[in-house]
Amino acid sequence: MEIIIRELGSGKASSRTALAESLCHRFGLIDPLGKPRTSSCLKALRDLERQGRIDLPPQATESVYQWKPRRLDAPVPEPRDLPGEVSTIKDLRIELVDPDDDLAMRTWSELMIREHPQGERRMVGRQLRYLIGSAHGWLGAAGFSASALFLEARDSFIGWDESGRTAHSERVVNLSRFLVRPSVRCPNLASFLLGALVRRMGRDFQARYGFSPWLLETFIDEGHRGTCFMAANWVRVGVTKGRGRNDRERMAQETVKDVLVYPLVKDFRCRMGVAKGGGRHMCPLPVEEGLGPGEWAEQEFGSVELGDKRLTDRLMRIAEDRFSMPDASYLEATNGDRAAAKGYYRFIDHPDDNLSPEAIRATHRLRTIERMMAYETVLVVQDTTDLNFSTRRATSGFGIIGSNQTKTKSLGLKVHTSLAMTPEGLPLGILDSVTSAPVSRDGEPGSPAGRPIEEKKSFRWIKGYRECVAAARQMPKSRILCVADREADIFELFSEAEATRKRVGLLVRSRHDRSVEGTGRKLWEEVRAGTGSARVEVTIPRQRSLAAKGERPETKGLPSRTALLTLHFAKVAIAPTRGDLKSLPAVTLWGVQAVEETPPPGVKAIVWKLLTTETVDTPEEAARIVDLYRRRWRIEEWHRILKSGCEVQDHQHLTGERLARAIAIDTVIAWRIQLMTLLGREAPELPATALFDDWEIKVIEALREDESGTRAKGPLALGEATITVARLGGYLNRRSDPPPGAQCMWRGLVYLYGMAAGYRLALTRDGP
Repeated sequence: MEIIIRELGSGKASSRTALAESLCHRFGLIDPLGKPRTSSCLKALRDLERQGRIDLPPQATESVYQWKPRRLDAPVPEPRDLPGEVSTIKDLRIELVDPDDDLAMRTWSELMIREHPQGERRMVGRQLRYLIGSAHGWLGAAGFSASALFLEARDSFIGWDESGRTAHSERVVNLSRFLVRPSVRCPNLASFLLGALVRRMGRDFQARYGFSPWLLETFIDEGHRGTCFMAANWVRVGVTKGRGRNDRERMAQETVKDVLVYPLVKDFRCRMGVAKGGGRHMCPLPVEEGLGPGEWAEQEFGSVELGDKRLTDRLMRIAEDRFSMPDASYLEATNGDRAAAKGYYRFIDHPDDNLSPEAIRATHRLRTIERMMAYETVLVVQDTTDLNFSTRRATSGFGIIGSNQTKTKSLGLKVHTSLAMTPEGLPLGILDSVTSAPVSRDGEPGSPAGRPIEEKKSFRWIKGYRECVAAARQMPKSRILCVADREADIFELFSEAEATRKRVGLLVRSRHDRSVEGTGRKLWEEVRAGTGSARVEVTIPRQRSLAAKGERPETKGLPSRTALLTLHFAKVAIAPTRGDLKSLPAVTLWGVQAVEETPPPGVKAIVWKLLTTETVDTPEEAARIVDLYRRRWRIEEWHRILKSGCEVQDHQHLTGERLARAIAIDTVIAWRIQLMTLLGREAPELPATALFDDWEIKVIEALREDESGTRAKGPLALGEATITVARLGGYLNRRSDPPPGAQCMWRGLVYLYGMAAGYRLALTRDGP
């Protein structure tokens, strides 16, 4: 600082630029190509002047430089005769734009200004521009520039401190522009180009600036899924705060965007000076870890980025309170604490649109993926449930979810969920859950078959599958099998799964008896005629009574039973039959039909017709497919916990948007109730401290001692603890009884928490 002041006082610095150049030579501020870092030095000097620490020479001119990009006189011609597959595009190439090449610069600018959402917006810092060309014409363009100065999600992912960021920020480069022209329709082209750009840009950056980057970053609007980036192995690490690069006044005038990164070198953290283990890594998480009282809410919600830490703290408090009494109102759960209730409604009614269900559940999704990483194979079961709010005439934002037997339309919300679980059925978390208000298309012109799949309600199954694909890229050592019921039997889903079946398989209960390509026979006729067959016993869960709904008749409840199934299986090739899908190639699948030939009297025989991308060549593999499909009932149990255990349809919020926020919290609570119910069965040897705190364990031990008349020896095991809790909820624990269900568990937990709170209060209050 003293040297700068002396330089200013000597009068030798005739201008700001001269001062910056002098300081660069004095302090050795030279870039890798041997040029002085004049621009960086000028910026630092302006910052010092803004802080009032120095007075710089006046600017050489008062005129303000107006940046004007070089443009063409006309739009860039559209590509012609472009084929529908990347492999058949002629002379596909990526051209690095030379800043001295006037025509290339004008072409790049014209494409971006006319066709990219950022439009006429200047890139900053060191830059690389690319044009994507072909024999058919220009297909798009891309641009790299300086990284964001401060970015919480990225900085947390890296794990560097302020000094590390200052020293190595130039090693992070931003993919600030990526354009595949709107008129270009070629599947997988975007992800192919992203991969090619990543492989090339490091060499080009080194050649132009004398050093290579270690990490790439980019931003995409939250409304876009970023499928091409996920396909190119970019990783989502969080969201922005809605502030631009120069938002010194904290006006947050930008839209909130997802932050994605792509490491160019594996040891980028080590090169940036981050201590071993630093940064936010995704690593396998044991299912029983972090689930105890006082820690589970922090684990599942603690690092969500809602723009204000107070919102995150409030979210954790809400989750803990709701779990303590899930079937009651929030005011009841907080024992009439008006301040807590006020905080709850402020959170749910918050005006910020960025407080979305996806943002609320973002940390839980990451923890879910980490739990999935602990297993070689994971099931992700998709299903939809209806939430009927027809009696809420004062509430807005509902859609048509169906109709009753009198054809009266029912109002409410649909919740489509992807529940991750182990092959044994132990729930690992909610990978994705979308709450929507369906819009009736009755009376609209055109047939449903002619609409794009993205506009149909069946698209939710494809979106759920894409979530599985995105998760699979974050867990390379684990494989996902996506399981769905009959509604998911759509050819577009099987076609989508063709390219990713090695990492993400598909198992769907069939609804349509399609034609098999090349045989002239129907699908299930072909399967029954195949040489593969077997017999297997399976346990059928208890079936609950269901009231009649619409065209569905009443279903009587049935007890759990063992069924003997005859299996037939065969490899089949199915082709699309609808005219709008004729261009899609046939898909190879395996069909497995399971039939109960001798059902008990009065019981409808089981007939499961399953289609899968999994190889089924042996009876053992066919039996495995049937066994895995049985796990689909876990999501039906989860739906019941959500509706009856969390009483999600009793929320009294006045808009569908606010209800969706409350439902997002309840989805995680319902998962934890289900896990607590099942973990005692699957891992009874775990210590009870995995799920219960010291006060709760004291109560459980006292209850067990009163029942048996003897004090237990050794630490309390989880299996013993969950049986005691279930008995509080009405479980009889007879020798012939099945393991306790979720209803006994959630009712027992409410009693347990109340007893533990009273016990703690009695022993810790002051005075006699």
